[in-house]
Amino acid sequence: MTGRLTELTGKVRAFAARKLESTGNERPVVRQMLELANTVNDLLGKPIRAAEAGETASPVRAAAPVPTPAVVQAPVLVYFDGKDHRTKTKVEELLRGHDISYQLLDVTNDEAERAWIITAAKRDEFPIVVIAGTPVGGFAELTQLDVQGDLKRRVFTSP
Repeated sequence: MTGRLTELTGKVRAFAARKLESTGNERPVVRQMLELANTVNDLLGKPIRAAEAGETASPVRAAAPVPTPAVVQAPVLVYFDGKDHRTKTKVEELLRGHDISYQLLDVTNDEAERAWIITAAKRDEFPIVVIAGTPVGGFAELTQLDVQGDLKRRVFTSP
């Protein structure tokens, strides 16, 4: 019985390991879930991995703590003019969905700030998102960064 259980455990582990391998063609949500599962697997000492030749299933052992690099978030500013609340809400939901802290700046009555951001971003439609001092555009551009996987890379950096 123990031999069959060991064999079955090895097969399940190998199957799970194949499923965790990323092909790069997954949708962003699936790719993020695979990255999360792989990270958890790494932190647990890789209990889900393909069995090597001659290896039998062994009980899961505690893994040594893996030092994680400190992650620093770049400042994110969302400029809006008090008119398009629907788009502003979408921008906020997208940022919150990625646990990105941001500062909301109402430029309705601040002509100097309004003129500066319109000039810097080269657009006059609000809201305008600025990441680390660089204007990225509005909701469409922010969504495009997210789909391409560049949003988190621009916002979160390791020191």
